[in-house]
Amino acid sequence: MEPFLFKSYDKILGIACDIESLITELQCVSNYDYDAASYHIINGHISMWLNYMGFPELAENLKTARSPDEAIRILKSSQRWKTRSPEHAGKHQRNMKQKMA
Repeated sequence: MEPFLFKSYDKILGIACDIESLITELQCVSNYDYDAASYHIINGHISMWLNYMGFPELAENLKTARSPDEAIRILKSSQRWKTRSPEHAGKHQRNMKQKMA
């Protein structure tokens, strides 16, 4: 699975590999470069990554966020991702590759 890269121009500000690290990195990046964090939220980059990772419901919920604080609240309030197994995410990725072939 590909990590999510928080970028500002050519600079990588943070890297998230799962939802827990996404929350942590989003908090850190928003403190360091609020505009960069907002850019990724408002333009749907994080939602697209969540969908790729196998969390379509969480991705859809995050589309309503308009700020890093709101996105963090949505991510923290969703308990469904905490019960997902890594195997499920792997199956989702294989299914997506088959659909695209």
